[in-house]
Formats: sequence, C-alpha cells, structure tokens
Amino acid sequence: MFPWLRKVYLDHNATTPVHPAVRREMERALAKFNGNPSSLHTEGRAARGIVDEARKKVAAMLGCNPDKVYFTSGGTEGNNAVIKGVSRQSGRMHIVTSKIEHESILGACRQVAEAGGSVTHLKAGQDGRVDPGEVQAAIRPDTALVSIMHGNNETGAVNDVAAIARIAAAAQVPFHTDAVQTFGKVPTIVDEIGCEFLTLSAHKINGPKGAGAVYWRGNTKWNPLVFGGDQEHRVRAGTEGVHQIAGLGKAAELAACRMESEHARLLEIREWFLAGLKEVYPAVRLNGAAGEWQLPGTMNATFPGKEGIRLLAGLDCYEVGVSIGSACTADRIEPSHVLLGMDMSVEDALATIRMSMGTTTSRRDMKYVLKVLREVLREDPKGFAYMDPQHLDEDRIKSGKIFLIDLRFPYERMLYPTIPGAMEWSHIYFNRFIRRIPSDKQVIMMCGTGVFSTSAGYRLARSGHPDVKVVYGGYAAWRNLHPGLVEKLRG
Repeated sequence: MFPWLRKVYLDHNATTPVHPAVRREMERALAKFNGNPSSLHTEGRAARGIVDEARKKVAAMLGCNPDKVYFTSGGTEGNNAVIKGVSRQSGRMHIVTSKIEHESILGACRQVAEAGGSVTHLKAGQDGRVDPGEVQAAIRPDTALVSIMHGNNETGAVNDVAAIARIAAAAQVPFHTDAVQTFGKVPTIVDEIGCEFLTLSAHKINGPKGAGAVYWRGNTKWNPLVFGGDQEHRVRAGTEGVHQIAGLGKAAELAACRMESEHARLLEIREWFLAGLKEVYPAVRLNGAAGEWQLPGTMNATFPGKEGIRLLAGLDCYEVGVSIGSACTADRIEPSHVLLGMDMSVEDALATIRMSMGTTTSRRDMKYVLKVLREVLREDPKGFAYMDPQHLDEDRIKSGKIFLIDLRFPYERMLYPTIPGAMEWSHIYFNRFIRRIPSDKQVIMMCGTGVFSTSAGYRLARSGHPDVKVVYGGYAAWRNLHPGLVEKLRG
C-alpha cells in the first residue's frame, strides 16, 4: 500500500523484542537441560545449574547475594506476592502507595482493602514523581508496607526511592519498589536504594515474557502467594521454567554490559527528537521529569487539540507503533490513571501518547517518525469519519448500502454475536482484506471499544476508499443503544 513505509516500534515500555543471544540461550536450555531442577539425578542437577547461574546474573545487577533473588512469572506476580504476602503476615492492613503505580500494584492494593484493610494513594507532582515528604506524612502505626515504583511506565519519571526507603526505615515499615521499568536501564543496587523488596521482569530488557524475580532482603516475614512445593526456598512454589529463567539471566547479563552506553545513546536521540517535535507541533507538552530523574527512552507527549487515539491510529497507518496508556489497558478509550494521578485534566490525558524507545531504536527511525507525524497531525484522512452508534440502526443495517466489518476478538464474538451480514475479520491482518472491500459502499467498522477499528479505518481511508465510518465506542456502545437488535435480525 505504501512501499516507502518503515516499521518503527515505539512501545518498548510495554514489551521489548527478544535479543537473539537470549533466544539462543533459551533454545540451548530447551534442547539440553530437560530435567526438573528439584530432582537429585544428573539431569535435575544440570537444570538446577542453569537456574542458579541465572540467579547469579540477576543478583549481580542488584548488587546482592544470589540467595536473595526468587524467580516468578513476572512483575505482576511479584507485586501481588509482596503486597498481599506482607499484609497477611503482619496483621497490619494499611498500605501506602501512589496513584501512578502499575495496575498490578493498584489491583493488589484493592484486594487488601476488600479484605478489610486500607490504602493511601498519593498523588504525583506535575513532573510525575512522588514527594517523599508525602510518604512520610502518610505512614501510620498500622502501616504494613510502603510501595512506590522506581520508574513510571508511562512518563518515565524516576522516583527518589532511596529517600523514600530511608523514611520507611525510620518508621520501621518495610519498603517495596516496582523496578520493572528501571531494571537494566538505570542502576538498581538494592543497598543504595535501601529497599526490603524489589520486583523486576525479563521482557522489559529484551528477555522472554513470563519470567521475573523478587528481591527480598529477609528482614520482613511474608506469606507466599503460591503454595505447594519447596521451590525457590519455599517462597514461590512450582517447577521452575528453566528456559525462561535462562533467558532472564542472559538478558540481565547483556543489559549490564550496555546499560551506561545505551542510556547515553537514547538520551542523545531523545533530545534531538524532542527538538524536532517542537518544530512539528509547537504546542506539544512533555510529561515527565528532567535530568537524572527521567528514563531517556520514554517520551510522554500531550498534543492539545488532538485525540490520542487518532494519533495512534494515524501513526499505525505508517507502521509506527505507539501507545495511549499502559499496555494492560490498551483496549479501553479511557484517560490514563497515571496522568490523572498527576492532576492532568481528562481532556489533556486523552490528547496524550507515549513513545518508548529501546535497544532497537535508531536516530533514523525517529527521523521517520517526525516525517509521518507532520502528516498525521494535519487532519483525519479524507473519507474517514466517526459514526455515532445510534445511527447504525436496523434500517441502515438492512439497506444493502453498507459494508459492515466486525474487528473484535474471537472470544468477544463468542460472548456477543456478530451483527448479521458483517465480515468477521482480524484487525491484525486487516491489510490483507483491503482489496476485498467494495469502493461503492459505505464501510462501517467496529471492534470492542473503537481502538482497533479506528486504526483500520485510517488505513482504509488512506488507501483511497471514499466513505469509511468507525462506530465510536465500538460494539459495547452500539449494543447498549440497540439491545436485542442482533437477536431480532437473526430472526
């Protein structure tokens, strides 16, 4: 469709490509080490050796003894394990956290509250950082844990976790930090931070999904989240995924070698890109911190007068992948809780996108992004428009003048059936279907909420189709306005 397109992946904070060396390490583990690490025979001891070697590599990055590192399935499990485990064990049911934490922290805290506990959610400042003084003021006699993230996944702002840890220690309250976004990117030496617990994940540093770790200093008792075996020193039961742990270890080893140079490289690209971005759209506002308190690979930008979802869709047409919030809520058109936690208005939050760079990002990539942003920021493509879901009524569906496309996931169609006559296509492979779409009919698209159909609608309109409509709010909004219509049309 556009032969000059260049694929640029700017969603490294969501996940990163697996490094070839990591993939080879995992393939080696799968091919040669088939034993259960808990078994005493030769095969089991060989597998145990792979796990222990990876533990040493992760511990080296944290500056701790290997026996303080416990493997998990990732950051979400680690965060849940620490928050729930500490609150259950201590009997004190008050947690101090912030409004800008990852959903796994907020979700675990909600469960503590539902079990009879209480949670204090601190706001962040306009720079996206939590004030250590407010942490101090929030600590109570019944506080079981302080949990403040190291680096934010959406803004890239880095908190002064060392100062927060000192405050917590003075109050004799354990401190946990979610370092998923900082591990392997900036120093995370646990003695310098002063944390009791730290969580990390492999897939943010070019490792595999499904592997992570918890650092535990050992001064605070906590109940494990997963019971049923003696693995990981009885802290996390379950047979270890040897190949995934091997991948985490290799990813940590690679990150240790490149961390300083990669930080400088991304900082140089970021500064150059932001200068160009100001020329492309002078009203743009950057959200985050400055200097050492900002991850150089993360750029959270508000475009006043624009909609983040439309910018995402427009960039996606040119094969540029960005996000409008954390990946865990990417299919909801809702303002980011992180930005709202910084006292940003709903309007500005919805006008914001995140661009996160990584090891595969080059200056040439970002030059291309500036080029296509000039096009995307102008106007919606000719022939594209949103449709109010109330206008997709029975008469229009039965008119024969429209070409209806359902881009929802298969499981969504199982829950709520497709409108009769609609094409059941995947948004992932939408380009394959474009030539099958008639140009003499009005094309109406919908997905679950409108996110994926907007992107597909942009692509179709940019290919030259004269009349493309996307149902705003998607199938959910349409069904709420037309209850029972699908069943009626199915007869």
